[in-house]
Amino acid sequence: MIVLSGAYRLFFSFAALFAGTAIPIWLIYHAGLVERMNDPLLWHQHEMLWGYVPAAIAGFLFTAIPNWTGRPALGPKMVAALFGLWLTARIAMFAAPEGALSHTVTLAFLPIVALLALRELVTAGNRRNYVVAGVVLALGLAQAVFLLSDALLGLTLGFSLVFVLMMHIGGRITPAFSRNWLKKRDETNLPAAFGLVDQAAIGLSVASVASWIVFDTSAVTGLLASSAAIALVLRLSRWRGFAVTQEPLLFAQHAGYAWLPLSMALLALASLTDVANIGQVHHAIGAGAIGSITMITMLRALLGHSGRPIEGTRFDRIYLNFVHIGAVLRVTADWTGDPTHFYHLGGVFWSVAMICFFIRVFPIALSPRV
Repeated sequence: MIVLSGAYRLFFSFAALFAGTAIPIWLIYHAGLVERMNDPLLWHQHEMLWGYVPAAIAGFLFTAIPNWTGRPALGPKMVAALFGLWLTARIAMFAAPEGALSHTVTLAFLPIVALLALRELVTAGNRRNYVVAGVVLALGLAQAVFLLSDALLGLTLGFSLVFVLMMHIGGRITPAFSRNWLKKRDETNLPAAFGLVDQAAIGLSVASVASWIVFDTSAVTGLLASSAAIALVLRLSRWRGFAVTQEPLLFAQHAGYAWLPLSMALLALASLTDVANIGQVHHAIGAGAIGSITMITMLRALLGHSGRPIEGTRFDRIYLNFVHIGAVLRVTADWTGDPTHFYHLGGVFWSVAMICFFIRVFPIALSPRV
């Protein structure tokens, strides 16, 4: 079957469909219209961080690893088994979010993904990307902490690890794709090569999230996050984002990465002042950075691996903007007099963006390479 010929086909499409439906379900619970779950907030937190994100990660990893290593892609049976496990976990977590069987099924997914990825990387001697498999495995451990021990610590661990993963992947592909696009247009002013600014941004960001995990929202965390925000802005400014505005898929990568320094700035404010709260940090990373970076990465991969031009359409511009609008509304809601309306409006924009993305990519996932 064509749909099983690449992990990206099923995982990318259904990650978007799941996210686009999970948010409205959460909003219904948030409005108090249904009271089936004991703690719907924990379900919402878990499913967005350990439901949506792992699907995007699996689709990305098992699409990128053959390019990194030269080894064959996962076969249809393995793709079907992995997808079946992920889908079963989503159903189980909705039906019985506090059940031992649900926890067992959902906790199995990330370690399996990490070990399969590590097997391919080790076999090919691709040491450069061991860190990616390591972060995926650590994300699985964070999930275990969330479900079995300390939900708040697990959530902090999870957001910190995904932040590092987005910084790593976004920092690799954003300047590279922009450089290639500009070179084709005979531009000589290209994104800066990896250097001291990049090293400082990465080092300060890792130190910031490590402090967040160990010391929570302390003065140390605030000072480190402030420095990381500045360094990440400097890093992003060197990639010539405004030179690629004509290509929406490229500019969207820069816009998505911009949520990372914003997240660090909010973490600094939440740590040093009462101007921001940790929920805003979570949503800047989650709805903002994760939502936009995963969406654009999935879209580019689907277009490229299906043999289609990696070019944006007017429809792409609309739903990519909706993701950012939804994230902005949710993050800024707590600065308004009545945040509930902004919560719901932000959720509507964000979920509509994901459904539109599914409508855009699912026909591609079902079609042969052109």
